[in-house]
Amino acid sequence: MKARNLKAVVGLFMVLGVANGCAATRSGGSGGRSDVISREEIVATTGVRNMYELVQRLRPRWVTVRNQDRSFGMATEIAVYQGQTYMGDVETLRQLGHTMAYEIRWMDGPTAMTTLTGYGSGKHLSGAIIISTTPPGRS
Repeated sequence: MKARNLKAVVGLFMVLGVANGCAATRSGGSGGRSDVISREEIVATTGVRNMYELVQRLRPRWVTVRNQDRSFGMATEIAVYQGQTYMGDVETLRQLGHTMAYEIRWMDGPTAMTTLTGYGSGKHLSGAIIISTTPPGRS
């Protein structure tokens, strides 16, 4: 009976270890960070015409408004920034070449609304896509 319990416990740990390994590799590049699209991922992605298609392929949840309902009468959108400069909503990505980005980051809605400026009143942010065109520390 004890040997059977030990086998069950060992089996459980093996399953958890395999599941953990799968979860770690599922999120892709950037060291497994799902909130960053690294330069390596950008360069390695082929067959896309613009930054919208790049983001849609690598992080499809980023281009989907999570709460379609209006929040307190305000339209909900995903904002696009280049650095600290507001560029527009997620459709703006269709006008940008995907190779211009050094790195692309995702910021959740509440953090974006308290951190970023320029998106205008009357809008509720579902999130923000922040494009960096140079490596960190360079301008």
